Amino acid sequence: MTARAQRRMLNEVKQNPRVSAEDLKISLEHANISVDKSTTRKTLNKNGVHGRTPRKKPLLSKKNIAERLKFAKEHLDVPPRYWQNILWTDNYS
Repeated sequence: MTARAQRRMLNEVKQNPRVSAEDLKISLEHANISVDKSTTRKTLNKNGVHGRTPRKKPLLSKKNIAERLKFAKEHLDVPPRYWQNILWTDNYS
């Protein structure tokens, strides 16, 4: 596979991360470049694009967003001294 074909394939994956190896093969064939599905997968793996699909759902659900907002509004007037006694799980120092 030529460097130009690799760049073309990587640009296509950047535009649409959910594109399959079969679709990449077909799009390269339209450009008169014949490769196998496994070759496209190997080329993508060498360039740091692995066969993992991006997350389909948002990290926070509507319910979690509402609960966080409710918590923030309830604790709006809490003095800063109150927060010094809280054990934060995201603090690794």
